[in-house]
Amino acid sequence: MVRCHDCDVEEGQLHILGCDMERCPMCLGQLISCDCPSDLKEMLRDGDRIPWVQIPVLCALCGEVFPEFFNVPDEEWKKHVIPPLQNKVLCRSCFEKQKKLFPNGWRMQ
Repeated sequence: MVRCHDCDVEEGQLHILGCDMERCPMCLGQLISCDCPSDLKEMLRDGDRIPWVQIPVLCALCGEVFPEFFNVPDEEWKKHVIPPLQNKVLCRSCFEKQKKLFPNGWRMQ
């Protein structure tokens, strides 16, 4: 059984109030830190709250599930990764493929 890593509820159940992983049903951001009016959030009924479901992180190119995270300097990322993918998750293999495709950067000059 999959459980929330923050409040330990089972998948399909409502988070314990105050859980970092709970989504705001209005903006879908993190409930405890979103900019939605607090009085509206306080009025939420259980039926309006979003149950927890584990949503996997996927590589935007190959679809690898929960790829290992890695860091590269921003300038290297922006040089080799085309703009539509720059705010997405890429696995290391797909990032290295982008570097091979565009050794001098994706901007064609």
